[in-house]
Amino acid sequence: MDPLFRMVSGLRARGLFSLRISMAPPWSVDIDDGAPLSVIAVALVAHGPRYLVADDPGRAPTVRIGPGGTCIPLTESMRSTTHRGLLTWGNHDDGADQLLVGTYASASQVGRHLVEQLPVFTVLPPGEVDEALLGLLRRELADPRPGHSFVIDRLLDVVVCAAIRAAAHTAPTGWLSGSVDDTVAGALDLIHDAPERPWTVAALAAELHVSRAGLAARFRDAVGEPPGRYLTLWRLTLAADALASTADGLEAIARRVGYGSPYALSAAFTRHHGVSPSQYRRTARLT
Repeated sequence: MDPLFRMVSGLRARGLFSLRISMAPPWSVDIDDGAPLSVIAVALVAHGPRYLVADDPGRAPTVRIGPGGTCIPLTESMRSTTHRGLLTWGNHDDGADQLLVGTYASASQVGRHLVEQLPVFTVLPPGEVDEALLGLLRRELADPRPGHSFVIDRLLDVVVCAAIRAAAHTAPTGWLSGSVDDTVAGALDLIHDAPERPWTVAALAAELHVSRAGLAARFRDAVGEPPGRYLTLWRLTLAADALASTADGLEAIARRVGYGSPYALSAAFTRHHGVSPSQYRRTARLT
């Protein structure tokens, strides 16, 4: 499975909230929802900071968006409408400024693995997202039709993928920056696709037909850690999501993610996550 698809799927595993904002100046939106990732077509905001989106940088907020997409009007002119399930907040039904805000309210461990490598703000330059995609978004916003929620969610996923691709070229180190180097990206694909295999630097290099020393150096430079350390992190990330989302026993999970026994997985998991697998499973299912 393509790792970017897997990670974006991990982001949306627990739901995507979308909101249309329709404004006529003056307006300012104070966004304080703490979401791990939001997309405002066409920009990404990661790590849940509090930030303003406004028609003028000095504008005082006229509406606040809190956790769960709760919209709190700060002036009497703000109102909400719902048309075929699409929630619109604003001070004018057909305002000159139209925004689509998509919020990934929570994320799996795989999703967090992606988000933690993103800068707080990623603004896509003109042309980075295909105009045809933006045209589809505009049409869905202007005239929501049956199935629009599904269409908007999928389109927002594509915008997120485009933003992540753009961010890869400026990411300092990590999986994202490693995807820019073809050789390192190949090693990452092998690790992501088959974590159960007993990968070593030599085995990865043989699969990619490159030298062991060359792969080790390029991987460390791009990702910031050696392949073995990254493999361990990926295995424990997958194990955490399996504990949270399935009823599988530790032996089955250990086998699936590349550990020889449930005891070996339990020890490594506890060292990395700070809690035992059973404690993690109980906590994850309560959230």
